[in-house]
Amino acid sequence: MRANLHGAAQAGAAEDPASQTMLELFGELEDSLNEPAGELAKAYLFEPLRALTAERDTVPPSKFRFSPDDLSKMWGWLGRELAGDLVEEARKCRKPASDPVWHEFRRRAAEALAAAVAKADRVPKDVVALDKRFGSDCRPMLHDAIVLLKSSECLALAMTDIPPVVDDFDSVLCETVRERHEILIEEAPESAVWLLLLVMGRLTSPWQIFRVVEKIGRRGDDLVVSKTELAAIGDTVLADTGYFAAKLKHPPVDLAEAEAYFAVFERYVGYSTGMVQEFGIRKDGRWGRSLFGLRAEASSNVEKVMEKVPLALDAGLPEPRRGRSGRIIPAQLPTTEAINRASGLLYFLFRAREHANAAAIASAQKRIYEQVETRMLEAGKMLVDVVAGSNGQSRVSAEEALATVADLLDAAGSNEAAALLRRRGAAAAA
Repeated sequence: MRANLHGAAQAGAAEDPASQTMLELFGELEDSLNEPAGELAKAYLFEPLRALTAERDTVPPSKFRFSPDDLSKMWGWLGRELAGDLVEEARKCRKPASDPVWHEFRRRAAEALAAAVAKADRVPKDVVALDKRFGSDCRPMLHDAIVLLKSSECLALAMTDIPPVVDDFDSVLCETVRERHEILIEEAPESAVWLLLLVMGRLTSPWQIFRVVEKIGRRGDDLVVSKTELAAIGDTVLADTGYFAAKLKHPPVDLAEAEAYFAVFERYVGYSTGMVQEFGIRKDGRWGRSLFGLRAEASSNVEKVMEKVPLALDAGLPEPRRGRSGRIIPAQLPTTEAINRASGLLYFLFRAREHANAAAIASAQKRIYEQVETRMLEAGKMLVDVVAGSNGQSRVSAEEALATVADLLDAAGSNEAAALLRRRGAAAAA
């Protein structure tokens, strides 16, 4: 019965005042059944900031503007000093976070924050209090929060139908974003660049954002674009590139870390090459100088990691040696830690070949890989002879060493050589 009445009221609300009244009554009844926002009011109010909130250094710069602590401090500031009535209303509100009333709450919060920051700029003691609460470098963060809160309604409308994950920023979606950016330029200029940054955060290949930058700037290079408000986009892509490049300084210590290290390396290569492929980056331009500086540093760091592979094999490869008489002298079986470290570095050395040219490390990768593969193959060959010519505990130790060499070959991607070595070892022990 309720559903029928609600449907009839919706159908006639446009022309019948009684139906419109009935529809309003239904809305009030639904609200009365909802729980007050309570502790969720903070999350509802700061919803526009959620996609850019994280712990510092845990995500690339394109996904970070605020820490959870920043939001807590802003919420406390609003509740205790700036807009206690607003916070109390928000706590008691029974509307869901998607309801337009929350846009009004956000607008009021933005006004309160903006007034407080403006006052702090005029009153010395308020400057001290502001810096004590948020830190001396808090102005950009607070400005970003104010803009996003004030523009929450128009940005939410502009982001309508933008998929949460965009695997390919195709021409249709690109044109949609361009059109909505144009609308924001007219209606809410401060929020226009945020549309692009929010869309960038949904791209699996964030450098593809340059496709819409080219449309908006009407240029395919950075000569003019890097001097406009669109420079924020290029700066953010570069900051992301630097974030991943900086993580390449520390070599992995085992296979799990090596897999994570390679994922970072792959992401870095995606950014550093994608930016150039999508947009004209001049070597002598501001973006070009930064990008090529990052590339040089990253290549150097990756080469230093690869150069640690032979050293890791010194400790992790059970490498026999020949005595003066030509007799093969087995090596002591390495520690698990040393084997794991060698496995991880070999894994990365092998996988790095996929992007060696793009990362400008091709010659170093090829040279080091050939060197360490030869060492492992030679060690395996001698251990097969040891297995064949020994018995008892000596044979058991040799078989364990042979299995370790085969595992290291597997880690290095030499699966056929590893399988052949295992077969030869089994035959020698038969």
